[in-house]
Amino acid sequence: RRASHILITAAKDAPAAEREKARARATQLLEQARQAPGTFAELARKNSQDPGSATQGGDLGFFARGAMVKPFEDAAYALKKGDISDVVESDFGYHIIQLTDIKAPRTPSFEELRPAMEAELKQQQARRKFAEVAESFSNTVYEQSDSLQPVADKLKLKIQTAKGVVRTPAPGTVGPLANPKFLEALFSSDSLENKRNTEAVEFGPSQMVAGRVTQYTPARTLAFDEVQAQVRQRYVAEQSAELARKEGEAKRTAWADKASGATGLSAPLVVARDQPQNQPRPVVDAVLSVRADELPAWTGVDMGDLGYVVAKVNRVLPQATPEPQISAQRHQQYVQWWSEAEGLAYYETLKQRYKAEIKVPRPLPATTEK
Repeated sequence: RRASHILITAAKDAPAAEREKARARATQLLEQARQAPGTFAELARKNSQDPGSATQGGDLGFFARGAMVKPFEDAAYALKKGDISDVVESDFGYHIIQLTDIKAPRTPSFEELRPAMEAELKQQQARRKFAEVAESFSNTVYEQSDSLQPVADKLKLKIQTAKGVVRTPAPGTVGPLANPKFLEALFSSDSLENKRNTEAVEFGPSQMVAGRVTQYTPARTLAFDEVQAQVRQRYVAEQSAELARKEGEAKRTAWADKASGATGLSAPLVVARDQPQNQPRPVVDAVLSVRADELPAWTGVDMGDLGYVVAKVNRVLPQATPEPQISAQRHQQYVQWWSEAEGLAYYETLKQRYKAEIKVPRPLPATTEK
């Protein structure tokens, strides 16, 4: 559906008298709109209190079910093209809706679906192949636990060596040496005392690792001179992050009270989970967690050593109706995610139930020595 609306705002927790006044104003505008439907856009420009659509004559563009609040959606989908609704109450206030267009959903053709179907078939084949290789990897490092060379030769893998590995990885460490489960296996008594390979450990989607300790130095208390530079660096980083957090929270509070004082903000962006616009994931998640009935709103995200982000959420836009091919690709992606989740849950069940007899990992083979 495509619709335009005129909104007279009224907070859902506003006094009854205030809400009734807003309803009365909406009723007046409804009468004017029905007397001259062709002037709806002009009425919206002059009277609508929705800053996002008023300048567009109230136009909200095309939207699908689930994109709007329920009362608005129900009213819009009950209209015929060109009709104007009664006054519709929502958490935002009172709406007058004009349905301007209807686009019937179209079933994509086989040719449009072909790329997504081929991609899904290839992914299924890759998952089956991975399951075979992963089981071989897991079983080999377990059965020939005195060396990683047999599994490296069997699966044509490269053994990597790491030095200075510690139980608690330094901030910023990535990969298997940042994985708590793998580190626990490396520093286990079986690994240190019995000199055995670790079991195959998952450290990411379609990734797994096994390792063995070649040299071990017990932990000791370092002299101050050995750690002085690290201590200073860590202290400066922690203090800087704390100052950034306090300044960010203060600005967020001040700007929420008086938006005109907000300075230094970047140009507005439209973000979605699949379109983060190069924004950090914690920022996108925080923005999308803001309640739609509390806009505009300010939110803040502590990014640790990277500082503190203050964001203003202005409004929620209806999701544009995607092209049929994109819809099909998204559907296939959701099916894939669901299948992978079910498969991983099944693997975990097998591993817990038959821990001594079966090794069914999910990640892609890699090896590490310490």
